[in-house]
Amino acid sequence: MGLVLSTGAVVVTATAEEPPARQLAGAQDEPEAQPAEDRAALARTEQLRSEAVEVASDAIEQASAVRAEAEQAAVAPEVLAELDAATAELQAAITQVDVAPLTPTDALPDRERAASRSSVDREESALADEDGGSAATPSPGSSSAPSADPSALPTDPEAADATPTAEPEGPEAAEAAEAADGETTTVPDSGDPATAPLREALDRVTRAADAARASADQKRAEAAAAAAAAQAAADEAARVEAEKAAQRAAWKASLQGFANGRVPDSALCGVGFDSSVRLRCDAAEALEALDAAFTARFGHHLDVTDSYRSYAAQVACRANKGSLCARPGTSNHGMGIAVDVAGDVQSFGTAEHQWMRENAPAYDWTLPEWARAGGSKPEPWHWEYVG
Repeated sequence: MGLVLSTGAVVVTATAEEPPARQLAGAQDEPEAQPAEDRAALARTEQLRSEAVEVASDAIEQASAVRAEAEQAAVAPEVLAELDAATAELQAAITQVDVAPLTPTDALPDRERAASRSSVDREESALADEDGGSAATPSPGSSSAPSADPSALPTDPEAADATPTAEPEGPEAAEAAEAADGETTTVPDSGDPATAPLREALDRVTRAADAARASADQKRAEAAAAAAAAQAAADEAARVEAEKAAQRAAWKASLQGFANGRVPDSALCGVGFDSSVRLRCDAAEALEALDAAFTARFGHHLDVTDSYRSYAAQVACRANKGSLCARPGTSNHGMGIAVDVAGDVQSFGTAEHQWMRENAPAYDWTLPEWARAGGSKPEPWHWEYVG
């Protein structure tokens, strides 16, 4: 019995001393909780810095592409200068973040927010106790559990990943969506003073890039409009010229659309060796070629004294020379297909006249039968185009 009592005393004594031992263990664990929380916060801050630098680096790359396009579009130099200055400022801010020391103080905003969330949770729990009483205290076997204090959360990364997190709302949700799409151009404010200059520089780069892009778009639009206008003008000029060419081609073959002696000067053509000559265009081209051959043979040009003759000129000729001039409105001069030539050509039997008789037909010019020696009205000077 004594042995049993003695043993029981030992047991009772051991049981009574167990809570203090558990309290001691807790006291020994408490100092380690704070460094672990610091390490997690610092790791989070380091991650946020890395993400901020990555966003800024992407912005610099995009700004470089925008600048190249803007320069090609001939954007104003001051717009490019602002983009260059903003990009340089952002690059310097990236360097500052890279070299900035990482201390527990940098993580303070995150830790303060965590403490604030814990305080809110405790206040909500207290309110629930006041309203429902038993609702805040889970019964044995219930699946409900009290909210854990953030300082007691596991520090193991895998355990942290397994902890469900609330979906962000408001601006944080928009920034998270942008980051998920890979199109973010902003850096969230984590409270880290090292990233503050970077955020400001990034905003400046964004504004400068937007301005350069808008200016480049405007320049391209203006250039496209100018090119379209120039093309329209060129097309119109080509159309008008084509119409004129078609008209000249028609006039070259025939002037039957005009009355004899009523042909406008725009439907006639001249020759290079005599500015006073006006003929139907195909007749003028043929006379030009004939004169070149004649000049090569005799050393001087043909001396043309009359070519196209208007109706009024025909009336005057008839009045002055009588039958030597055709009745007004019937002369071949009135259709731009006849010339009168002076010099030795206007005399039968001369070398020049004979050369013309033999060579002019090769250029579709001829002395008509009635104008030849022995004809009904000999006129050695009168030559007609028969092409």
